[in-house]
Amino acid sequence: MAHKVYRAIGTPITFKDSGGSAVITLQNLAAGAGRVSAVYDRGAGDLPVQYKWRAVFQWTATPVVGYYAEIYLVESDGTYVDGTLGSSDAAVSAYGQLENCWQLGNNFVQVATGASNMVVSGECTIFDRYFSVAIWNKATVNFQNTANVSFITFTPVPDELQA
Repeated sequence: MAHKVYRAIGTPITFKDSGGSAVITLQNLAAGAGRVSAVYDRGAGDLPVQYKWRAVFQWTATPVVGYYAEIYLVESDGTYVDGTLGSSDAAVSAYGQLENCWQLGNNFVQVATGASNMVVSGECTIFDRYFSVAIWNKATVNFQNTANVSFITFTPVPDELQA
């Protein structure tokens, strides 16, 4: 008997300045600087590994089209953290730390207008119980100086077998 494989959509995990699942201070993130979020604990036991991620960023006035911010997945087994980035919302002290993290993608400046949403999404696998997200702003201007307009979500999308 044949079975169809669908995707089941779980509850999104949100990384933002406040009010999300985990904190990452993206408000006014400086050009040429990085930030890592607080660690999100997915819990014990069996967990989904497939996730759909989406990053929504806003830069200040007159960002240059084609510049971007890099987005990284930072996993941890509870003892060792990729890139030794730590477990709390903090500045990334050196760009080189990100080289030992998994780059998910880039969010490019699409229009040279400040306070405009620039949106990118993709898929990733997350195996460890704990994970964070890190951002490095490679644009020529800061992120928008308004809380929660820049954020990232991870939505679990495990397979679901249909009869």
